Amino acid sequence: MEQRDYLMRQIEQLGEVLAVMLARLLGIKQKGDASLGLEELRQTYKSELDLDVEELIKIPKEEIIESFLKKNKLMVHHLEKIAELLQVTGENLISYDRIKDGNHVLQKSLYILEYLQTTSKVYSMNRVMKIEYLKEMLKE
Repeated sequence: MEQRDYLMRQIEQLGEVLAVMLARLLGIKQKGDASLGLEELRQTYKSELDLDVEELIKIPKEEIIESFLKKNKLMVHHLEKIAELLQVTGENLISYDRIKDGNHVLQKSLYILEYLQTTSKVYSMNRVMKIEYLKEMLKE
């Protein structure tokens, strides 16, 4: 029982870390200073997930889920938050004129959401809307 409580606390802490990261990345997006924002983006990924943004960009989309689940010891239910983080990261990169890199990251977000849509037992209209939004962004 004690071991189960410990695991539940660990899972909750990971969820909190992802929520903090999302809040930081949304704050970076609103600041508007590209050079400062890109550095903050790098620092946030490095400090919270021990992942370099450049490394994140290079990971093939087909390996992104496994990468987060194994390297960062996240669980499947964290993937929706990861997809949100990747979406904000991709949008930030595009706003810093790194359009190609931003699109790579957006494709990874889309890949995760489509994976969740096909494997989840729960249908999510919110997820469907995010998928459509990303598909539309990637068309441009």
